Amino acid sequence: MTTNTSVSEPTASEAASNAANLRARLTTSLMLMPVVLLAVYVGGWLFTIASGGLAVIAVLEFYELARGHTAQGRALIGVPMTIAVMLAFQLQQDGLWVAALVIGAIATFVLQIINHPHDVRRTILQTLTTLLGVAYVAFPFAFMIRLRSLPDGLLWLLVVFALTWGTDTFSYVGGRLWGRNKLAPTLSPKKTVEGAIVGILGGMLPALIILALGSKLSQPALILVALGPFVAIAGDLFESAMKRFFHVKDSGIKGLDIFPGHGGALDRIDALLLVTAYVFAFVTLFKIIP
Repeated sequence: MTTNTSVSEPTASEAASNAANLRARLTTSLMLMPVVLLAVYVGGWLFTIASGGLAVIAVLEFYELARGHTAQGRALIGVPMTIAVMLAFQLQQDGLWVAALVIGAIATFVLQIINHPHDVRRTILQTLTTLLGVAYVAFPFAFMIRLRSLPDGLLWLLVVFALTWGTDTFSYVGGRLWGRNKLAPTLSPKKTVEGAIVGILGGMLPALIILALGSKLSQPALILVALGPFVAIAGDLFESAMKRFFHVKDSGIKGLDIFPGHGGALDRIDALLLVTAYVFAFVTLFKIIP
């Protein structure tokens, strides 16, 4: 039996809702993009503080996804760990983030043992989830801080944003205009193959332009750009999988909605987190930045 994976035509109410959502997304993007780019351009402590604020909200949302589950991490420990990791990269003191992870893991384990002395499985799960939140959110932001401090770091951060925003924006537009076949119906029913193809092209083009303007085109850089949009899509789907696992529609915390029309902060930066980690690992491994 053949399964039909085509996307059905939206109803009038769905079309109106989509149009309102698009207007909210565009308004939010136009308001926030200059602020983000200014912080990136200035760099230093301004960029670190701005990144830290967003990272704290995102890691809180990560722990909120598992509310009511035995695997929910401890925000009380995860947030200080997140801040410590980012400070370690700003100060270039690698021993600090290692110490933060070790102390945080021990503190979480001890607190869980005290609260649930007869439930070792729960203790292990919550300790691992607390650490996972830091690994998922804090380290990509820390990589941004380290990238910005390197020679030509501004250019490579712009490449990160181009790959992320370009892929996301053009995937959305391509899906709206030509989307027919679902990309991952179980994880994210609204994403389409056609939207992903447009998004891949839309993510590559601005990144290539930035590299060309900065005279940084090379074979490794071309490979980085070619794979970048796929990483962005994977980052989006990974967060969708987490929400699906915990039966949550959107990430977000009441009172901390800083991205109207976009869901929570984690919904907006899910692709950015993975793309940042990917670019940082790539330029470090291939020594693209001297």
